[in-house]
Amino acid sequence: MAGLQEIINKAGSINIDRRKVVGLQVTRNEIPRTSLTPTRNPWRFTIEMPPVLSWWDHRNLVEALDTLDRYSPQIVNFSNSCVSWIWRYQGVLTQNQVNGLTVSSFNGTQLTLSGLVAAGITNGTTLFLANDLIQIGANPYPFTVASTSVVATGSNTITFTVNRPNFLSFGAYNNASITVGPNCNFYLFCPNMPIYKLVPGNQFSFQGVLINNARIEFSDNFTLYEWVGGAA
Repeated sequence: MAGLQEIINKAGSINIDRRKVVGLQVTRNEIPRTSLTPTRNPWRFTIEMPPVLSWWDHRNLVEALDTLDRYSPQIVNFSNSCVSWIWRYQGVLTQNQVNGLTVSSFNGTQLTLSGLVAAGITNGTTLFLANDLIQIGANPYPFTVASTSVVATGSNTITFTVNRPNFLSFGAYNNASITVGPNCNFYLFCPNMPIYKLVPGNQFSFQGVLINNARIEFSDNFTLYEWVGGAA
């Protein structure tokens, strides 16, 4: 898929920002006070592109970026082999076991999964480690697990803390399946959408014809924001 997905796949570096928005006020006697701004904590990625993309091979990418422009979101993930290591699933469940789990409740930052017994998940099994990604149903808004989650004795459910409060409607998460790891989807847009410059060079022969070519250089890094305003 061309567009933001290809930008992620070919990134030279990725800066990840999902910190909470905090206000700081210093009183007249110099006592600092902080306040937490209520937010859905959208993810923000800053992508630096290496100046090695050729115009001949990436005209479809340029067209996709121009079509998206600064306002259109796109569903992307980190499943490409170049970036899949970033969100590699750290638990021990098989894919069939993951497929057998469903969401039974999601209150605040407390997410509860059920169906452990039917999925063959036994006591002491480590479902997740800190920073594992989890996506609920078809909603492209991943959450991260805050700490190690191990199945308790005789339990058919497990409850653990995620990185941000639930902002999904009951119908969007109730009895929903889950996705874990790099296959989780993000809904991103690029409000700064860098323009591109062509630096001529790198001629090559194609079917006996000498083809002029160029290297693509972008005017800035790609700043990708998670679009959560339309969450169900």
